[in-house]
Amino acid sequence: MKNPFAPQNDMPAPAVTRAFAILRLLSRTKEPQGVSGLARALGVGKSTVHGILQALLAVGAVEDAGGRQFRLGPFLEELALSRRGKRDLSDICRPHLVELVDQLGQTSMFGRPEYDRFRIVIAVEGRDPLTVKAVQGGSIPLLAGVVGKIALAWKAAPMPEVLPSFTEETVVDANALKKELKQVRAAGLALDRGEYLRGVYAAASPVLDGNRLEGIIFAAGFQDQLGEEGLTALGEGVARTARAVSNELARWKVEE
Repeated sequence: MKNPFAPQNDMPAPAVTRAFAILRLLSRTKEPQGVSGLARALGVGKSTVHGILQALLAVGAVEDAGGRQFRLGPFLEELALSRRGKRDLSDICRPHLVELVDQLGQTSMFGRPEYDRFRIVIAVEGRDPLTVKAVQGGSIPLLAGVVGKIALAWKAAPMPEVLPSFTEETVVDANALKKELKQVRAAGLALDRGEYLRGVYAAASPVLDGNRLEGIIFAAGFQDQLGEEGLTALGEGVARTARAVSNELARWKVEE
């Protein structure tokens, strides 16, 4: 039987053909794939697959899912949206994030849960000389700090049997976290006092389509700069921004 994923020998630019064969295969599998599995499915050598994956990684077409496993990356979604010529949630978020940074000076981001990671779709760096750095297109563990609290509160992630610990401030008591998640859900706001990164305060709020979580807006700054008063202001600004984005998303969907 003919392998639908295997590149044909008579095609020009075999490396490009193989790259698209890898992308097509990854798009049709639910779980991340390793080099050996991709090589077997495509009928090519592991060294060839490894080299192509490194090139695809460099441009964001695939991403490392951990354990030498790979899945599709964010660049393909950008291409798809560009082809459709449609405005998306990122377009709505960006000006609001710029305004939030102008108001509070701290690095602000929008992202979405992806498997067990949180993808940073947009990052607007803070205006202060010393600011938290964020990599647009990068990712952090889904249960990290404030984004984890939002993801758990809106059931975008299951409660793990053993809570991960990132710093000595991380909440690792399940009952205490469940109690906090009720408050997060009621307020639409989560705060982090060095729970993911030592010395970093953060606030996060959900972008919602009705009750469905569409993404998370969060901002972070250094504890020494913010203090409790600054964290409160950060939380208020993030929650206000997330509500504005959610409202604009609702209007956009009605108009579409």
